[in-house]
Amino acid sequence: MGVGATREIDRVLASIGKIPEARRKFLPSNNVCNAEVLFLLPSLLAQGLLKGAEVYHRLKQGYYGLVSILLVLGFMYLRRIKTPEQLKNCKPGELGKIIGLDRIPEINITP
Repeated sequence: MGVGATREIDRVLASIGKIPEARRKFLPSNNVCNAEVLFLLPSLLAQGLLKGAEVYHRLKQGYYGLVSILLVLGFMYLRRIKTPEQLKNCKPGELGKIIGLDRIPEINITP
């Protein structure tokens, strides 16, 4: 599963197609890096961040749904992360707590 995966049951259920996507759960946490972007979430929503879910079709069933990916892209914008490849320099567990999951989707680049 990986080092930071704490929701193993949700990941297994998503992998066998039993749930369409993992539900976001926001748990109390201390000292989460870059959590200040949550203060801007209402303004992202007011600008229509989640309207992308109406425009694009559903993704295949899996752990990360379209809303989770849109939230990651919105927070990438707020943190001035220009490409998904730059997410490898971020802590996936810390950003995962911000979107209500255990980790964010990651890019694996093998040379």
